[in-house]
Formats: sequence, C-alpha cells, structure tokens
Amino acid sequence: MASPLKRDQIPQKQAEYWRRNFAEEQKGILNLDIPQIILQRDTYKKLAGENENRLRIYLGLEPEMAGGKYVLCAYAVSAFLLGSGDVYVDYETPVYKLGVINENYSDRSKLVIESIRNYRKWRLGELDSASETSAFRKYIFPNAYLFTKYELHEIFNVQAKTEAQIDFGVSKTMSMMISPEVQANRSVDDPCEVFDYTSPCPPFCDEGSIYNS
Repeated sequence: MASPLKRDQIPQKQAEYWRRNFAEEQKGILNLDIPQIILQRDTYKKLAGENENRLRIYLGLEPEMAGGKYVLCAYAVSAFLLGSGDVYVDYETPVYKLGVINENYSDRSKLVIESIRNYRKWRLGELDSASETSAFRKYIFPNAYLFTKYELHEIFNVQAKTEAQIDFGVSKTMSMMISPEVQANRSVDDPCEVFDYTSPCPPFCDEGSIYNS
C-alpha cells in the first residue's frame, strides 16, 4: 500500500510525467543547458529566518553559452507576506546563486538583475528570434517560482537534509478553447479569436451533480 502523500508532495507518476514532458520540450523549443541547481540548508535557514519566510527562485542565464546553448542559473531570495492578503514581497538582500555550492551574490546585485533580464529576453524569444519555436516559450516557462513554507520545512527541518535539488517539469492539461467562427477543420495557426477562461474539473467540480457521479 502506498504511503500517504505529504503536504505539497506530488505522486511519483505525476513527477515522472512532468519530467517526460520537459524532456520533450528540451528537444524542441528549449535550447537550454541546465546544470545542477542545489538549495543548501544553510541558505534556506538564512533566507527563511525565524519566521520561516517563503523563498522565491528567480531564473537567469549565465553570461556565456555552452555548446551553442544558453545556460540556465537560479537565484534565491526571501519573500514576506505583505498585509493580510496573499501578496509576497521580496527582500532585496540577501540573494543567493544556487549551484552545487550556494554563493551569496548580495554585493553583485547588478549581475543578478542582468542575468534575470537576459533569461526573460530568452523566454520572450528575443535572443534567438530566428528560431521558429522561440515565440512559444513564454507560454511554458515562468519568470520565477514562490515556494510554500511546507515543502522546504519538510525537507530541511523534518527530514534534516543538508541540501535539496531543484529540477523542472512541464505539466500538461487539455484546455477548452471557444471561438466565434465555426470551421470543420481548423488549422493550428488559425488567426480567429479564441477565448479560454474555463475552470476545469477537477478541481472545480460539483460533487453532488448527477453528471459528475
């Protein structure tokens, strides 16, 4: 019998599926070399502090390419809750570059900002606009990630691990699109208007509906 999932843990098969999807993207539109990205416990402790603030990971690019590919890097900062809403604001310092060894880049913030901006240019397809697929990246790859408190607390405090590895996956969910123009066979690059503000089930379901039995 499988053990119950911990808070914010995803099933192993779901993780495998996300990795497979990411591997497929690497063959096409990614054009990105991804070295090991490690978050060390000492870094987590310094950023989380006594209040266990949340950590935000920003993606950046190294200044030099490797084998004709851009090289991804990542930076971690502390984020605190602003007021009583759900808005988290970054502390500007400290900022750590995450690799096999975590480095404090607080005195090199200009380099960090330049690295992040270059990644965003890559994400928007501005660094290699000649590529046919570069314009699609912004629909797949985000700028940054905000961790919850629980996943890092589980790894570093409960399990007492000294480091954790950051990998990437791509989740794929079929979306429903609705258009005001009816066609028997629509091409993938059809220029007609498309709307998609539907809420899929799950998680937005009527559990009591006879149609959802």
